[in-house]
Amino acid sequence: MTDTETPTPDTISPQAMIDGYFRCWNTTDDRTRAAAVAATWSPEATSTDPVAAVRGHDELTAMFAGFHDTYPGHSFRQVGAPDTHHQLVRWGWEMVDPSGAVVLDGIDVAVLTDDGRISGLAGFFGASLPEADAATTG
Repeated sequence: MTDTETPTPDTISPQAMIDGYFRCWNTTDDRTRAAAVAATWSPEATSTDPVAAVRGHDELTAMFAGFHDTYPGHSFRQVGAPDTHHQLVRWGWEMVDPSGAVVLDGIDVAVLTDDGRISGLAGFFGASLPEADAATTG
């Protein structure tokens, strides 16, 4: 979906997809999480970031559940508005501890299916691009 297209009734808008994505991360209820994964991700979707590479609903659901085991009380929240073109959407995020303090931030880029679900996602830690190494440029 491009940023100029209007979603059809059977298509998830980019913001609704992002809201579902954060439900996947933030819910601690297994049934609610599984429903959010099914609604937000295509069946063979992939998610890759610096610490994980998973495929399909079962692995996605296990990754989200594992987050709560590793970081009890932590959650994710969106930063800024989504940026879209063609079948791509990117957005910023913050991981916060139980007090609301930011622990980590980053940017995610998703490739969407025709119905607006995620078919592939690449996550990057750090909201800014790294500085170029003068020895490796130019």
